Amino acid sequence: MVCRRRILRIGNWGDDVAILQNTLASLDYYTGPIDGIFGPLTRQAVMRLQADNGLVPDGIVGPLTYNVIDQLVP
Repeated sequence: MVCRRRILRIGNWGDDVAILQNTLASLDYYTGPIDGIFGPLTRQAVMRLQADNGLVPDGIVGPLTYNVIDQLVP
């Protein structure tokens, strides 16, 4: 069964963004508030994660970025 996740980018908000922020914080990429708002700090954290893991640092959380997160946080 394929679990589809929403592509996250600047301007998105919700529980899935808060989960992303918590995950990025646990990996030492994010130090901002866990507020469920995908703003500049979240984007910067995503871009650092992407760059560190060989992805194009576009700040958008899509399938490739989710795959990296899933490998880092089983």
